Amino acid sequence: MNLKLQMKPLEEIDIFIFDTLTGILFDKVPEYKEIVEMGEDSFFSDRLTYLFMNEFATYLGGQIIADRTSSFVESSFDYLNYIGQSHNCEIINIVHVGILEILYTEEGVDREWVKMNLSEKLQPYFKAWSKYYR
Repeated sequence: MNLKLQMKPLEEIDIFIFDTLTGILFDKVPEYKEIVEMGEDSFFSDRLTYLFMNEFATYLGGQIIADRTSSFVESSFDYLNYIGQSHNCEIINIVHVGILEILYTEEGVDREWVKMNLSEKLQPYFKAWSKYYR
């Protein structure tokens, strides 16, 4: 059997995860859907989950710096904490590496503030980045 044909079910899982996470994101943070639709360089059309979530986290970091009390920041944390309750290890890894690492390393973002706005489940994942970054 051809390798490409063998990989098709795994690619379908990746697409399902991407579509599910972005669907929830756009429901919880509709402003971000508008931003993605206006942008030309988004990873959305490529369905690259980690890169798309990195892009979201980078934008969120900028919004935290600009106005951490905005509805965008609040709804983004609602989204983050919601998907962070998943028991699926792939979803948790996407949150950990795709979003939390970016927020941890984003210059100017108050790490303590971010940690305090994460669910109890996500706080240890966020804090764990301190072993790798100062």
